[in-house]
Amino acid sequence: MLRQHVEQIDGVTRTWFELNSNAGFAVKTLVVEVNFDTDPNASDFRQDVIDAIEGTAKAVLAYQTTQVIDNLKIVPRRG
Repeated sequence: MLRQHVEQIDGVTRTWFELNSNAGFAVKTLVVEVNFDTDPNASDFRQDVIDAIEGTAKAVLAYQTTQVIDNLKIVPRRG
């Protein structure tokens, strides 16, 4: 459910989960790929999309699902 909501945001190209081990505990990260440079100094950086991703993730996790994630990672699309 979380991924579907985030993927509807203009500028988001895809999402996935990564699981990492930290001291024997699984850490779940939602990775969000965007179609612009994530460097705030870049001419095509989009703070509005970053804010929308964060706001949507917080709202869905708080009000629409019992799903839990530990981290949110936003990355630019390669190529």
